[in-house]
This record gives sequence, C-alpha cells and structure tokens, in this order.
Amino acid sequence: MAPEPPRFPALDAEEAHLRQSLLGALCGLSVDDQLLRAQLLPRGADAAWFRCADAIAFRPLRLGGCALSMDASDGPAMAALLDAADDLLSAIEAALGVTLDPIDIGPCPDAAGLTVQIDSLDQKILLLLSVPLDAAILAQPAPLAPSLLGHIAVPVGIAVAGPRLSPADAATLAPGDLLLIGPAPIAATLRPPHGDAVPGRLDPVARCFRPH
Repeated sequence: MAPEPPRFPALDAEEAHLRQSLLGALCGLSVDDQLLRAQLLPRGADAAWFRCADAIAFRPLRLGGCALSMDASDGPAMAALLDAADDLLSAIEAALGVTLDPIDIGPCPDAAGLTVQIDSLDQKILLLLSVPLDAAILAQPAPLAPSLLGHIAVPVGIAVAGPRLSPADAATLAPGDLLLIGPAPIAATLRPPHGDAVPGRLDPVARCFRPH
C-alpha cells in the first residue's frame, strides 16, 4: 500500500498574500525604540476587543510591561488605555494602511479572518489584532531587523592549505608529531553551498574568517 501523502491546510491566494503582508509589515517595526515582531494565532476568543470599521479589531494586553484589562463599562479607563497605546496604534496604522479608530467594544468580530499577536522583544508590549480576509491592507514592508533573526546556522566549508615541507623534513615526521603553524591568521578559502569561493584568512583562536 502506498503511503498517504501529508495533508496540509489549503490556503487560497488571497489569504496567503494577507498572511505574508501582515508579517512582512509588522516584523521589524519600531515603536519608541522598541522592536516589534508578529505571529499568527488561532482565531480570537470572545473577549472584549476594540472594534473598528471593516471588521478590524484589536485588544491590547500589555503596555510598558504592565498587564491590561478591558472593562467596556469603564469609559474613562478605556479612553486612557487608548491614549497610552496611541504610538503603537499609529505605527500599526502606517504599516498596514488601515485606521484603528474604535467604534465599539465587544467580542471579536464574527467575520472569518486572521489574528495577529504583536509584541516587543523585551515583552513590554503585547497586542492582538484581528483582520478579516477581505481587508483592504496596503502593507509597507518593515525595515530589516537582524536582531529578529537570532543565530541562524549556515553550512559552509573552509579549506586551509596544508603546511609545505621539504621531502627531507617530511621524512623525519613520525606518528604523534605536531606541526606548529604559528599564531597569525592563516590563508583559507570559504566555500559556501552556492556561489563562488571567497579567499581570505582564518584566525583559529578567534574562530573568525575575514575575506581579502
């Protein structure tokens, strides 16, 4: 019996584009010197959300490192929360080309869509954003943020030329003998999986390769 092929969730082109646009615009966004990142979550729960036009909604969970709670019956507290989140909301609006102007507080909209978790690297900011699949997003790609990449292993090879010895010196070597190459960086060639080889020098002590 032939093995059954893996079953992956099917995405139409519009949803795939929306997913890519949301993450591309929000990952690397900077607000008040805090770097933001984003990830997609399962559909938002039926909790209190700030509901905006076009079935867009958001729910701030943490600002300035402090956990937040939303009480629709406390108007002054909700107004103060929006004031505190103004810089963050403005940055998201500019990145996505949407307007986050609440018209109501209530459950997450019923329209099918995506829920995005937006947080900062220092965990002082946490906000959920609900966007319907047919939202008119005009995403602006965020600047490249190397600190979001972490440590990514890249397989490469380094070729080092062996020592040059005269036949007479080589004949005197015995098993267990050591050849000292000195403390200076040695000539080497970096060989990536794809592309041209890069000549340079390798410092074995510092574990550093510098191209010529």
